[in-house]
Amino acid sequence: MANPPTFADVQTILFTITASQDDIQERIEIYGRHDAQGRYSWESERELLASIANPYGRGDIPLIPDLPYATMSDADITQKCTLVNKLSPGTDGSDPVMPPLSPATARRYARPDELATIRDWLRTLPYPRGF
Repeated sequence: MANPPTFADVQTILFTITASQDDIQERIEIYGRHDAQGRYSWESERELLASIANPYGRGDIPLIPDLPYATMSDADITQKCTLVNKLSPGTDGSDPVMPPLSPATARRYARPDELATIRDWLRTLPYPRGF
């Protein structure tokens, strides 16, 4: 059995799909679009786990709710974890909500194997997290 994914694996996926691995300013712009109060980041595992999205001031949404992922199915994780939900195609086959694509960038949607990596990383998280 292969080693379970780490935060570094997830961080690499997020850097890659947002085309922001080499540009902290680009990430700050991405983070700011999701939460003007600066509570949205994947610079560290703790920051990602604590990330709150509040797009357009519509209310705080935990990016990764504190759930017992180790016991959840892929479908449950996709439905209940905001990060995975927004990176995944819709149940009707529609494109994912994140990241927004633009011809001026190298952004792309997460591949199925990358979504599986994120779900498998979530399954390694302790529950409850304790922070």
